[in-house]
Amino acid sequence: MDPSAPLRASRASAAHKPVILTYHSIASGRTALETPPALFVEQMEWLKANARVVPLGDVVRSLVAREVLPPRCVILTFDDGFLDFYFAAAPTLYDLGLPATVFLPTSFVGGKNDWPGQPSWVRPQPLLNWSQVCELAGKGIDFGSHSATHYDMTRLSADVLEQELGTSRKEIEQRTGKPAEFFCYPYGMRSPAVREAVMRHYRGACSTGAGVVEPDADPFALPRVDIHYLRSRHWFRSLFTRRFEAYIAARRMIRRLRGQPEGSYSRV
Repeated sequence: MDPSAPLRASRASAAHKPVILTYHSIASGRTALETPPALFVEQMEWLKANARVVPLGDVVRSLVAREVLPPRCVILTFDDGFLDFYFAAAPTLYDLGLPATVFLPTSFVGGKNDWPGQPSWVRPQPLLNWSQVCELAGKGIDFGSHSATHYDMTRLSADVLEQELGTSRKEIEQRTGKPAEFFCYPYGMRSPAVREAVMRHYRGACSTGAGVVEPDADPFALPRVDIHYLRSRHWFRSLFTRRFEAYIAARRMIRRLRGQPEGSYSRV
């Protein structure tokens, strides 16, 4: 390894700090989980012209190797596997040649997002079924685990935690015939014990902590930026700037002042 790599990484500019975007449902609405289809298309077209959209694995690999990715890298992630991904997101991703990772709560595939702990304001919506998941995987969409039951992992016994992590990955891989190397913590909730367990099963994991990917980021607690914060064209197009970093840091601070944990989502 080049001994100067950590030093260069520590001085990375805003343009060299990848941004992992979090989407949920691609549908009309104003809740934190919904992105209107027309806005999604506009955002993807802007990214195609102004950024490098890379697979999640590229970021994990660069962090482990202490290497700096090319500037202006974006990673697209979609939590929960909503059915509207199939109709409203995937066609645009195909047309533009953009990679993406969808995190599935495997016990709910083919059902609805009515798992335990769901906030009351979240409306029930259908999720992808396994036939659709396999079709999408065959066309280049990556799938990762969002556990089996979307339960708060910090509340599980060690045995149940291992089962959640292992069975969900195994089912995705058996169904799609492709590796499921990455995990996304349900509600963003994690603990040292949960992180250690995830490390035994996956190459990396995404959190809900708002932020860009710093050169020393933990591959098993990757920060992301919820697209709800970027509905404004102004803020979306400020990606890779110090102004954008300050804006996301301010949103993170507001959540803390309101007593909202990093590992949860809310209406605002």
